[in-house]
Amino acid sequence: MVFLNINVKNYKEIYKNGKTMIDFLNELIERSPNNKVFILYYMEGCGPCNATRPEWEKIKHSLKKYQDDNTVAIVDIDQVLSSKVKDAKQEPNSFPTIRFITNKGKDVENYEDSNAENKDRTIDSFVDWINLKTKESKKGGNKKQNKTRKIKGGKW
Repeated sequence: MVFLNINVKNYKEIYKNGKTMIDFLNELIERSPNNKVFILYYMEGCGPCNATRPEWEKIKHSLKKYQDDNTVAIVDIDQVLSSKVKDAKQEPNSFPTIRFITNKGKDVENYEDSNAENKDRTIDSFVDWINLKTKESKKGGNKKQNKTRKIKGGKW
């Protein structure tokens, strides 16, 4: 699993293979139709973002079964940088915004629009959602269950 924490201080730093963190993230999104990228867009000073970020951070310690799977990426990124992310079919208009991106960026789903049972922004709900989306991606899902779609309005 790949973990990226991208903010205004580090986004230009060289991360891997001579790429900046933003370039590496965009490569993850575009490189393979099998990559599964989960992004938390946050705004500094936002109360709901400040409550969500610590729960999102716990994912690193909760999904050990994906630790060697470089097709799964968990990202948190400052909203100031959202226009630099290749999923920007529609930039987030409220914060926090949480998205699942797959199929080389062609399929984007907002967390609140997902078919996850519980969306209370806790570590448990995030882990359930990630497990659901990675399972669907591996199996191809069925038409009823796999509801990853193009984003519409994306309100939180």
